[in-house]
Amino acid sequence: MPTGIFRLTKETASSEKRYFLDANVWIFALGNPPSPNTKGQEYIDFLDSLLGSKMKIYSHTILISEVFNALMRITFKDFTKSEELRTGKKLNLDFKKDFRHTKEYLQAFTRFQSDIEAYLPFIHIIDKEYDYEMSYLIKNLPPNSDFNDYLYYEMAVDLGLTIVTDDGDFNYSGVEILTENNTLLKNN
Repeated sequence: MPTGIFRLTKETASSEKRYFLDANVWIFALGNPPSPNTKGQEYIDFLDSLLGSKMKIYSHTILISEVFNALMRITFKDFTKSEELRTGKKLNLDFKKDFRHTKEYLQAFTRFQSDIEAYLPFIHIIDKEYDYEMSYLIKNLPPNSDFNDYLYYEMAVDLGLTIVTDDGDFNYSGVEILTENNTLLKNN
């Protein structure tokens, strides 16, 4: 497997590879933006090519949790803006106390469940086959690294995964990274 950082749009999905899509890619795909930016669309197109080829997408429940929480926070932010427009006041709403019981939360929650269920036939959850040593991860976690990113990196090294990400600080060596993020591409 090649290692390094490569431009996503120069790559073609290969059945020889095991793709792990980072949370930001899933957020592009599941966030249902009214008009995704060009970069977001490139990730969505790559995801579509994996699905069209009936290829498995490798994932972990921590990543699915990360995506769920991010999408719910995005929905909460939109809800807060909407409520501020409706009331004409600056509001200081609490996610759990003021949002979780709303119709908007339930709609976003149900949409997420439905979307993930639709993708499940194409997702290979690797939790059980990847037995990481927590003390190793904690001891070797770089100070400038996100914990989840480092976990995904270690999984990629151990399981031969190709990481697809738009995360500008996902700059690890020894794995193949596909991206449209200019910061990552410049650092290569």
